[in-house]
Amino acid sequence: MAARRFYKPILTAEQMRMAEQKTMQDTGVTSLELMERAGQAIAREVHKHKLDSGRIVIVVGTGNNGGDGFVAARLLRQDQIPVTVIPLAPVDNLQGDVKHQADLANKAGVKIRPMTSNADAQKLNDWMKRAVLVVDAVFGTGLNKPITGWFAEAIACINASHCPVLSIDIASGIHADTGETMGAAVHADITLPIAAYKWGHWLKDGKQQGCKMITPAPIGIRKTTMMEMIQAHPFIAEQSLLNDEGIIAEAFPSRPVDAYKQACGHLWIFGGSKGYTGAPTLVAKGAQAVRTGVISLAVPDDVYPIVAAASLETMVHPESIAPWKKHHAIVAGPGWGDEQTSLLNKILNTSSPIVLDANALNLISRDEELQAKVKQRKALTLLTPHPGEAARLLGSSIADIQADRIQAAFNIVEKLNVWVVLKGARCVIASPNKHLWINPYGSANLATAGTGDVLAGVIGGLLAQKVEPDIAIPAGVALHSISGEQKGWFKAGQLENLIAKMVENNQQ
Repeated sequence: MAARRFYKPILTAEQMRMAEQKTMQDTGVTSLELMERAGQAIAREVHKHKLDSGRIVIVVGTGNNGGDGFVAARLLRQDQIPVTVIPLAPVDNLQGDVKHQADLANKAGVKIRPMTSNADAQKLNDWMKRAVLVVDAVFGTGLNKPITGWFAEAIACINASHCPVLSIDIASGIHADTGETMGAAVHADITLPIAAYKWGHWLKDGKQQGCKMITPAPIGIRKTTMMEMIQAHPFIAEQSLLNDEGIIAEAFPSRPVDAYKQACGHLWIFGGSKGYTGAPTLVAKGAQAVRTGVISLAVPDDVYPIVAAASLETMVHPESIAPWKKHHAIVAGPGWGDEQTSLLNKILNTSSPIVLDANALNLISRDEELQAKVKQRKALTLLTPHPGEAARLLGSSIADIQADRIQAAFNIVEKLNVWVVLKGARCVIASPNKHLWINPYGSANLATAGTGDVLAGVIGGLLAQKVEPDIAIPAGVALHSISGEQKGWFKAGQLENLIAKMVENNQQ
């Protein structure tokens, strides 16, 4: 897949290193110049986030992250900003580009106050009290062993400071690839990734940081170069991206003036049962919000009057006589009872895209024949489980799913040869061709009944309009989750208007 302008690659530390090397080989830029650009970005963010005109304290290590910190200090000094750099190891230990930048900072008049042992803890604490912003430039992505001794003590001092902490690239102590805490970790308030997001921002302890994540600082490394490194040296996926709201506009090209409803997609929704009549109606609301041309509901005969009375813009049919052979996509499962195995079998025989949600997933989890049928389908099949449904599909526990959501999503992909949207905080999207999106949007407000039904309708509606799945699925997730961040709603049915407004604002 070609890298579009809105793609945000997620890299390992090694992939990032190789992207830097390739950039230097291809363009002639030096490592010193890349460090200079990173430092410029840090200085810009310091200006934006410092609370007042007080002192900036930059705590540095001996690696390139520290070199970036020295560049920022020099530039801030040139702007008449009070700044102190605190190396946590002897300055004599610095080498190469880092040593060069330290010398430049010293010549520019930057206060450099090395503190290199536990005996310096009180002095470090005193400097923390004088700061209006602390910049963490200790380890970044260069950490490969647990933090102990003086460095752990220094991190404790940073965490005890009563001012914002800006971490460079990734909070020191968080492993750049796994997101695990390596003995100790800075509790960052703000993180400035350099060039690209790293896996550690979104995994395990890294995703629990709860800090403000700034858009990665551009330092001259092309996204196409990053994508080449991801594909040549895959880590978790052959393509790994942070979902981006820019993809939404790609899902809504301008319609021709002679457009008519059948040309704008016909979505069939199968759902509902006694006690669960609202689910298929909410699916329809999601599909309406994304301008689906025609929406039809097929519901069990005994709940038909209830659903039909609640649906004005959709065509509602009793299941026994539903004329559903003509369609562009299907959503099946929301509100279903356990007696729908036969109908699900028939739906799986179609050659159209299918979104399977809610009890359709539970039926599949209990029936090996259904699993085989899903796996053999040639057309697109999308499963949208929450963690409990994912656990049932894999025969595991919710705790196992939540412990490694990315691996869980790919386990379902491998087991059933399907697309997966694993719902929950940091929604994960995975495809059969090993492409991965992590969705950074959303809100705990979405943890209310019916919101998942709306999501199924949004994605089903886009697929019915023949939007390519690598656009329709991440765009649908972004639409739904960003709408969920908005204020002024408290029930799933209200999401329809919020999503429709976003669609209106993103039409090409």
